[in-house]
Amino acid sequence: KQWYQRRVAITAGITNNLRMYPSLGSMVESEEERVVKLGRKPLVPPLSYHWALKIGEKWYEIAPMKETRDGNKIDTNFGKVAASTAGTFGWSVVGETQKTDKEIDEWNKDWLAEHPEYYLLTENCQKYVFELMKWVTDNNYHSDLMLDSGNVDTTGDKYFVNDGFVVETDGTKIASYTVGHSHDSVGPLNVITTVGEFTTEVNKSVAGPGLGVFVDATVAEAEFSAGNLVGASVGLSADTGIGVRGGNFEAHVLGFGFEVGADGVQVDTPVIGARICCNIL
Repeated sequence: KQWYQRRVAITAGITNNLRMYPSLGSMVESEEERVVKLGRKPLVPPLSYHWALKIGEKWYEIAPMKETRDGNKIDTNFGKVAASTAGTFGWSVVGETQKTDKEIDEWNKDWLAEHPEYYLLTENCQKYVFELMKWVTDNNYHSDLMLDSGNVDTTGDKYFVNDGFVVETDGTKIASYTVGHSHDSVGPLNVITTVGEFTTEVNKSVAGPGLGVFVDATVAEAEFSAGNLVGASVGLSADTGIGVRGGNFEAHVLGFGFEVGADGVQVDTPVIGARICCNIL
């Protein structure tokens, strides 16, 4: 009995230490839900951004170009922002996951084996982050960011998600449900299709997800873009909300509205929308 009590005490002590020092989390494997966030770093805004993904307390990103001359490398770190400083000016919650650190490490090894070399327009940070986000959330993610460049092919993946998530963390509350979606790109050319997506988001941290209240309601939509240079959308949506998120100020009422900021200027109606690059940062 005394041996059992000591074992319980030791286990409790380890658990408390892990809560106090998240960096120790890589030493254990857990299937608890962890929040997934996407952070960006402006390179040539609004044309080019570096992407990084935060899973729980740990950031994942492709190393800087000067470190990838001999092949792609994945950098990781713990902290409020990624080692590259991606996330300094905010981030967005894109989903949650039960994948363990070991599973993520194995996936990273496979990804590097399939994409050993860095190529600016095809095998880059955005491709890595998008594919990691899609895999780690089991395709149950919420993000409408266009890739500046990168080859992504989801044609062979399951289209219908019929799932959602609810997250409250670090100044944001988000509830999202998606029937189906896809995102394919070749270099800077993007095609996103969405069916039945409903998301409510309340943000209270300018240095985090932003500040405002948003309701994204899409019956069906197809979006096309050449990076952030120019883009268009067609479908049926009733987005409503006002505030700042993702580095952009936006205001919409039942699908009518606009967005301006880090990703240029966008004007929307319930059936069509258009975006154009405009560096106002």
